[in-house]
Amino acid sequence: MAPYEPAPAEPALSQFIPQFVTAAVIGALSPVAIMATIAVLAAEHHRLRNALGLLLGWTLVLIAIAAVLLVLFKGAGSGLSDSTRAVLNLIVGILLLSFGLRNLLGARHPLAAAAEGEPERHTEPPAWMRSLDSLSFVKAVGVGGILLCVSPADLAVYMSALNGIAAKGAGVRLILTAALLVAIDLCILIPIGIYVAIPDRATEVLETGRRWLIDHQLRLMAWVCTVFGILLIVSAVIHLG
Repeated sequence: MAPYEPAPAEPALSQFIPQFVTAAVIGALSPVAIMATIAVLAAEHHRLRNALGLLLGWTLVLIAIAAVLLVLFKGAGSGLSDSTRAVLNLIVGILLLSFGLRNLLGARHPLAAAAEGEPERHTEPPAWMRSLDSLSFVKAVGVGGILLCVSPADLAVYMSALNGIAAKGAGVRLILTAALLVAIDLCILIPIGIYVAIPDRATEVLETGRRWLIDHQLRLMAWVCTVFGILLIVSAVIHLG
């Protein structure tokens, strides 16, 4: 008779919840995806079609990453121990905190203004955004997939959350993965929703949001990464202590 092997324990909620919420919030606030969607919705032709293409490409890459990583994490023993998960949370937390503090403290340094002058307001869209004015549907799908691949913070927290989801039962795993996908898709779904819900004012509202993001995206993501980096670090230290 084969020796009895206890089923691996699911990660504690106090570890999993920070992973999940961090990935959902940082993904939903992805400035690159939001600005790309707004740029497509401001184009002259095929606005909604191409925005849906962005959403499709973004979502397909999320699904592909989830499928691969959930299989890998599951094959690694359903589960990593609580201490291993805590170490992964600690690493992701340190990366997020270092990114956040680098941008926050660099901007607030008393010599920054003297050395660099007043911060420039970039009200004009970057060149890559202007290139989105004329896209085919297939290219829009491709751009949507690339947007996620060039967003390292989104990828890091998404992989961390998938690590926690992998230890859940099959039904719970499917529900949590779907919920996480929807949350991260909000960065594209919300601009599309505004465009559909208020077509007469959509251009004005989205343009206001685009200009605000161009000026504040680094500060916004710095605060988000700092807060959630601290949250993940505290959670990891508690479980490692």
